[in-house]
This record gives sequence, C-alpha cells and structure tokens, in this order.
Amino acid sequence: METTNLEKKQVDLIRASINVYEKCIQCRSLFDSKNVCFSDIEEFVDDRGKSHLFHLKEMSHELFRNSKDASYKEKLYDITVGYIFHEAMKMRENMYQLEYYRPQCDIAPHKLTDQERKIVHEIGLLVNKAEVRLKEGFREIKVLLNELVGQLKDLIVFYKTNYLLPRFIFENERSLKRIYGKKGFENLLNMTYSDGRFFLILKAGQSYLESEYYDTARLLFKKALHLDGRNTSALFLYIYSSAYYFYFKNMFTRSLMLAEEARHLKTDEIIKNVYMDSLNRLISDLSKEIKKKRK
Repeated sequence: METTNLEKKQVDLIRASINVYEKCIQCRSLFDSKNVCFSDIEEFVDDRGKSHLFHLKEMSHELFRNSKDASYKEKLYDITVGYIFHEAMKMRENMYQLEYYRPQCDIAPHKLTDQERKIVHEIGLLVNKAEVRLKEGFREIKVLLNELVGQLKDLIVFYKTNYLLPRFIFENERSLKRIYGKKGFENLLNMTYSDGRFFLILKAGQSYLESEYYDTARLLFKKALHLDGRNTSALFLYIYSSAYYFYFKNMFTRSLMLAEEARHLKTDEIIKNVYMDSLNRLISDLSKEIKKKRK
C-alpha cells in the first residue's frame, strides 16, 4: 500500500502534538523545582523554527489554515495551537527577563548613586512581576494543552482510516497512556477501532508487513491470534508473513510449506486477495530455488 503525503502528515501532526505536550510538562516540572532555565523554554517555544511548538504551529497552519477540505475539528485544532503559541511566547519572554535581568540587579548598593539604586529597584520590581506572570503563564498553558490533547483524541478517531495510524498508536502507547491514562487510552482504542486492541495489533502488523518488516509483523499477528484464536484473517497474515520471514532466512522448504498453506487457507477474500499476487510469486520463486538445490 502506497503511503499518501496526507496520511504521513496526519501522523506527523499527532507525533508533534505529543512532543509539545511532553516538553511542556517537563518544563513545568523544572519550574516547580526551580530548575527551569531559558534554554528549556526555548526548546518548547521559539520564533526561529527550532522548537517543538513552532514546528507544530507551522505544520498545523500548512494542513488546516487555508485548506478548503479541513473539517471544523481540524480548523479548531489549528486555532488552539496558534493561541497556545502566542501565550507560550509571552511565557518565554518572562523567562528571558528572569534569567537575564535578575542577575544584573545583584549589585552592591554602596556602589550605586541614589538614582541608580532607584533604577535597580524598579527593574527588580518588574522582574518579580515577570516571575508572577511566568507562573500564571504555565497555569494557562496547562489548561490550553489539556484542551489540545482532548481535541487530539478527536482527531485520532477522525483519522482512523489512515493505515499508518495503528502502527503509530502501537509504537507510542506509553506516551499516549501518560497523556490519557490507562483507561483513557483503552477508551481511545475502542472509539477508534470497533475491536479495540485486537484490531490495533492486526492493523499495526499489516503496516509492518507493508514495510517488509516480516519478523515484527508475524510476531504481531501471533499476538493477535492470542487475543482471538479463531480469526482466520490473523491466521492467514501470520502464515503469509512467516513464509516471507523464512524465505529471507534461506529456509526455502519451510517457506514453501507455509506459502502453500496460506494459499489454501479459507479466510476473508478481501484481505487474502491483497496478498495473492505476492504469494503466488513467492511460491514460484521458492519452487525454482528448491529445484536448483536438488540439482
């Protein structure tokens, strides 16, 4: 199956959104422990194109802002990302003031004239206000990010026909559980796929299969069979991927046996027909290789 540019961009958007959420949580944790610095915030947000949030903003604008095909959910997501970016840039400026100007105010009073002491005092008051604004900024960003990941869940469900999505969810299960919790993640699976985890594993296996990662694919199909041992589609895909796995291990006799078994297995014809041309070519190649060895 050929990956479309849009399918890849949709998955990249979800990945970038997760990165933004996790980086913000990290910055908030550093702030709470009084260990945050400007470089941490700049990794989260900047205006030069090197931060997680800038990358997400640009990606979201490209996909949704001027698109006639974007849904209202996607348009709303873009608005939320844009608003978070502007609020985060204010937070970044406050962090810069704290890191740069606070040390500059640490001057021995006896070295200063009365006017200079007044200036330093005024700057110190402004820096203290920046610290208050920074704290408020983190609080506001947290609220907005919680709204963002709520909308992200809707987008994931909206993109459920994207064949790259099951593999992405499978590979990023830990991150998604950190965001939504274990129950929230299971709810997301059930909202996205009718058979929940079974379908996720089956579709993830098919994605690896399309990329010719036969070993990973067959292990996932085996896992799917543990969940539903009577599912002939999972059985067919397990046998098919195993046939290719052993083919590339130069175990031709075993590969041919599995390929023949897959060809004669009664299963969902829609799934089976996708792989039949490839399966027939494999059987033909294996027959030739085995004949060569016998000579």
